[in-house]
Amino acid sequence: MLWILFVMSIVAAVVIAIIVGGLATPRDHAVARTIVLSAPADAVWATIRDFSRYGDWRHELEGAEVIDTEQSQPRWRENSTRGSVAFGVTIDEPPRRLAARILDEDLPFTGEWTWDVAEHGAGTRITITERGSVGNPIFRFFGAHFIGYTKSMDAYLKALAEHYGARAVIIDDAIPS
Repeated sequence: MLWILFVMSIVAAVVIAIIVGGLATPRDHAVARTIVLSAPADAVWATIRDFSRYGDWRHELEGAEVIDTEQSQPRWRENSTRGSVAFGVTIDEPPRRLAARILDEDLPFTGEWTWDVAEHGAGTRITITERGSVGNPIFRFFGAHFIGYTKSMDAYLKALAEHYGARAVIIDDAIPS
């Protein structure tokens, strides 16, 4: 019987430590990642801006669809095995800058990505900046300390590089814009 209390005490201590760690972790974050592709900037821009085709080259997605076409700015939904998330464009400055925010309000996180596209020699530099907020302290703890805030950006940039034929992908940290 004593060992049950001991195990329950350890579990309670771990849960409390995660909650306290999450509360001590800042709610908001800004991170940026960048990659250089050997593809022309206009082609990269067209790929980034074609939301309905994201499922064709982003391996983590089962599909993507443009939604709510009545809006002045595009909106789309990405579907994956983890669920679906809706996004809406907030900045559209072709062919150099695009920003979109999460539209769903029932998620434990929210935020916005900004894509900056620039010619870089014979290729293109793409920098993604994420400005996010994680309200739930448990999600915040695991996101900041175990998963990392750049995981989604890295998967996106890696898939984009592979879409343009890159075999070796080098993704670097960048200064949030």
